[in-house]
Formats: sequence, structure tokens, C-alpha cells
Amino acid sequence: MGTRTETDAAREAQHARLMDGLAASIREKGLAGTQVSDIVRHAHASRRTFYNHFEDKEACFVELMRTLADAFLEEVDRAIDREAPIAMQVEQAVDTYLGLVTGDPALMSTFASPALGERTVLAQREGFERYAELIVAVVEGDSARDPRVEPISVERAYMLVSGLHQTLVRALVRGEDLGRVSYEFKAVIRAALSGSA
Repeated sequence: MGTRTETDAAREAQHARLMDGLAASIREKGLAGTQVSDIVRHAHASRRTFYNHFEDKEACFVELMRTLADAFLEEVDRAIDREAPIAMQVEQAVDTYLGLVTGDPALMSTFASPALGERTVLAQREGFERYAELIVAVVEGDSARDPRVEPISVERAYMLVSGLHQTLVRALVRGEDLGRVSYEFKAVIRAALSGSA
């Protein structure tokens, strides 16, 4: 039984190394320029090993994107002080998210790449859905404590998340200062959560 666990752990480590290899190649030559040979070179693995884990480059990228999205979502969720006023929670969430995104701009700008395939776009939508659910949960907690805070629908939260993502991508592609984007993100979220919209 211990051998099965060791085998699983080795397979998981190999899987993670391949995704790290993809991330390294994206930083080096972009998503469109990355080939499976680049991924395995960075991962110190064989093509056979790659295809034992992933159907193709896009499948690897989707998995990498989901892994990053999970990590980012957890970090943003942890950064939110659920006892603080809603405006402070917005500040904490946006600052944490932008800090994570700007921490690896070469990799993050890939999410604006025209080379993204259908599976990647679908995975992005799943990520937006999970962020929207987090917003709904945070606001529900606040509206239970403060009657001035109105609940938000998952549809409105999804609009916020997907619109903010597109605005961030626009800024990254243009090389714009994210300070302005951060200010606008917070203003839009506060307005949407004020119940005035």
C-alpha cells in the first residue's frame, strides 16, 4: 500500500514539473512559441512522459491555469478580513489579486494571448465562476452583519469578475500602470456592491 502512495506522489511531482516546464517556456518564448519539446526540456522529462500526463500542450496549459487560479483564489480568500467593512474587503481582495498577477507578468500576459484554445477559454470561465461565487459569499456574510449591504447576484458578480479580467488583460498588453487599474477596479466593485446599480 505504501508503494502505491509513493508511486502516486512521484506521478504528482512529475505532473507538477511538466506544468513548471510549460510556465518556464512561456516566460522564455511565449505560449504560441512553446512546443512540447520546450516543456520537456525545462521539466527534464521525456516526450513520452509528457504524453503520459497530457493530451497536448493546451491540456497542460489548462491544468497550469487551473492550478494557478486555485492558488490565487485561496490567497485572495485568505487576504479578506470577513469582519472588516466591505470597502476594506474590496481593497484587500483587489490588492492581493493584483499583487499575484504582477508578480509574474510574463506568465500572466499569456492569458491575453490569441493562441488560447477553446479548452482554455472554458477553463477561464470556470475560474470566473469561482471568483463570482467568492464575491457572493463575502457579500452574503456582510449583508447578514450590516443591513446596508445588499446581497449580490452571481450574475452581477460574474460580470464584475470577467469585466475586471478583460480590463486587466488590456492594461497588461498595453504595458499600462496597474495603479490606475487598481483604483478603477475598487471603484467599480464598491459601486456594484452599494446596491445603487
